[in-house]
This record gives sequence, C-alpha cells and structure tokens, in this order.
Amino acid sequence: MSSDEETIGEDYGDARLPRQEWKQRHFTNCTFRDADLFGLSTQNVVFTDCDFTGADLGESRHLATAFRSCNFTRTTLWHSEFRSCSFLGSTFENSRLRPMYIDECDFTLASLGGADLRGLDFTDCRFRETNLVRTDLRDCLLRSVDLFGARTGGAKLDGADLRGAHVDAGLWTSASLARTKIELTQAVAYATAQGLTVEGS
Repeated sequence: MSSDEETIGEDYGDARLPRQEWKQRHFTNCTFRDADLFGLSTQNVVFTDCDFTGADLGESRHLATAFRSCNFTRTTLWHSEFRSCSFLGSTFENSRLRPMYIDECDFTLASLGGADLRGLDFTDCRFRETNLVRTDLRDCLLRSVDLFGARTGGAKLDGADLRGAHVDAGLWTSASLARTKIELTQAVAYATAQGLTVEGS
C-alpha cells in the first residue's frame, strides 16, 4: 500500500495481507476481522476505531504507529514489536500478547483487564487511567512507568520491578505485590497505605 492515503470504512475481513509494509497511512472505521497480517510492518500509521478481532499480527513490527480506540479481541500479537506506539483507548480481550517487545508505548485509557502480560518489559511506558483489573503482570519490568489513575483491583504484580514507577496510593492495597521490587520512597507509601506509621530510629 502506498503512503499518505486515508482509508475509511473499508472491510479487510479474512484478507490475506502477510508481510505488507505500510507507511504514513490512515485507517478509520476499518475492519480487519480474521485477517492474515502476519509480519506486517507499519511506520507512522494511524488506525482509528478499527476492529482487529481474530486477526493474526504475529511477528509484526510497528514504529510510531497509533492504534486509537481499536478492538483487539482474540488477536494474535505474539513475537510482535511496538516502538513509540500509542494504544489510546484500545481494548484487548482474550488476545495472545506474549512474548512481545514494547518500547516507550502509551496505553492511556486502554483496557487490558485480565490480560496475560507475564514477564514483559514495559519500562518507561504510560498506563494513565488504564484498566488493569485482574491483569497478570507477574515478573514484569515496570520501571519508571506512569500508572497514575490506573485501575489495578486484583492485578497480579508479584515479582514485578516497580522501581521509579509513578503510582496512586490505591495500588498498594488493590494489587498482589509479593516479591515486588520497590524503592525506599515507595516502601514508605506502601506502609502508609497499609495504615502503618513510619518513624525514624
């Protein structure tokens, strides 16, 4: 597909488009249900209100691409790479997400509730007001992530590395945190959230 084109309302359902290279494209209200997008490469592409239900995006590569309010239900994304991408307001449900490479991506307002994200590296990513209810984040690298406003009820953060992360006080009481790595200031915040009083010797 050539660059600098806008596609609106197109139906790519069941299409076979493996190993395509898309640059500077805009897709709005398009359907990619059950499409073969294996090995897709995108750069500076914008997907708005697009449906990727059942699509195969395995081993795909994405650079500075935005997925705005897109639907990823039963989508295959394993062995894919996302660098400087945005998933603003997108929904993930029953999708295959690991292993996956993530570099400085924005998941603001996205829904990842119940997703299996074990062991992924989200260093420097943004999860503002993201739905992480019952999400499995065990052993994840979450260093310097922005979790302000994220919903974390029932989230599993056991063994994760949260050092340098920006979090709300509610995370310390709503998530499972066994063996989680935190900094001293975070330890004080945790203790305060648990109703403890931290005093000097």
